[in-house]
Amino acid sequence: MSWIWVGLIGLYCGFLLAVFLWKRRLFVATWREPYLADLPLLLESDDWGPGGEHHAQRFRELAQTLSRYTDSMGRPAVLTADMVLAVPDTRAMREQADGVYRRRFLDTDFPQIHQAFRDAMKAGVLVPQLHGLEHLNGDGLARLAKQGDPRVQPALQEDDWWDWESLDSPLQGHYVDGSALPTTNLEQQRQSDLVDQALTVFQRTFGFPSRSTVAPCYLWDDATESAWAQAGVRYIQTAGYRCTGRAADGRYVQDPPYLVPGQRNSHEQIYLVRNAMYEPVDGRRADACIRSIREAQRQALPAVVSTHRYNYTRAEEEHRESLAGLERILCACNRFSPRLRHCSSPELGAWLEEPGRDLVNPANGSRWPSLAAANTPGHINGWLWRLWYRHAKLRGLVVFSGLIAPLWLLERVTTLLKRPART
Repeated sequence: MSWIWVGLIGLYCGFLLAVFLWKRRLFVATWREPYLADLPLLLESDDWGPGGEHHAQRFRELAQTLSRYTDSMGRPAVLTADMVLAVPDTRAMREQADGVYRRRFLDTDFPQIHQAFRDAMKAGVLVPQLHGLEHLNGDGLARLAKQGDPRVQPALQEDDWWDWESLDSPLQGHYVDGSALPTTNLEQQRQSDLVDQALTVFQRTFGFPSRSTVAPCYLWDDATESAWAQAGVRYIQTAGYRCTGRAADGRYVQDPPYLVPGQRNSHEQIYLVRNAMYEPVDGRRADACIRSIREAQRQALPAVVSTHRYNYTRAEEEHRESLAGLERILCACNRFSPRLRHCSSPELGAWLEEPGRDLVNPANGSRWPSLAAANTPGHINGWLWRLWYRHAKLRGLVVFSGLIAPLWLLERVTTLLKRPART
């Protein structure tokens, strides 16, 4: 009978070895990712830029909300606002009707909201980040306007137009031409020209360079990354993948389809990853966002929340509900995470590039203590949770094989031995 038990144990050990060899590269790659003892909370908000007086007022209310919630270091919540720097000069384009694209700029043509941004930067609750010169392809828009394309006519009939979110979705890409599907990627030189001009305007508008960016509609390619790298952009915010274009059926073409925080590209630029959604206008509400933040905390990851401008700039009731939900999120984070740290995307990127460095707010120069990396038990704990959440087949195998019991015990022990809460 004892030989039977020995044989069974041997088979089980062989099974474990086979699993390890099967997923060895995955295990090692996941282990080498960065792990944090602190919980950095980043609020990433796309599409801020030119807008009317009510946009400025709504933004000021959002900034006031952020200022009321501080982290374990006393720092207020920070919005990394992904800035669009210009919109079409629709009146000039309509009057000239020559197929030439013309712009109105945030800093020179929209003084009220520009001042609201500058005030929030000074208060430490806003860090602007480059989204794009526009949230559309200007050359493509001008061509469609000259052709009388009905998709752009409503925009051209308004003198003060900034609602690019109302355009057909394929037309909102910046580094691609979405005039027709499949989209066409812009040539390398054209992308470089757009990036160079955008970063020059960004510096003029906000007084510091943008070292981080997120592409409009998550549409960019190798040429875009090369242009960013040549212009000094170090950190690329993503949704966990890169889309290089849209297919004939409108489907987003993912390449690569999977990115993890801290991963680097061929230019040594660092990818950041959004892992929580707070888009209440689209039905992605506070409770689901809080659950995603808790999952990030278990995995020793930064929690990067996506919350677009339109949640705060549409109907008054939607704006109020969005602010109330945001307050719920910030309150919950303070309750369940005594190691909560508010920071911006360029600060997180700089820390990933050089762990241990202080966090420096690029918008106002304020300096905050470095993020704390996980100790060995915290690293093991986060590693287990990342494998659990990311890989459904591996998760099923762990449950089926009975490994769930010893791994659960290991998770409990390492939870107890992680870095203690801040006092």
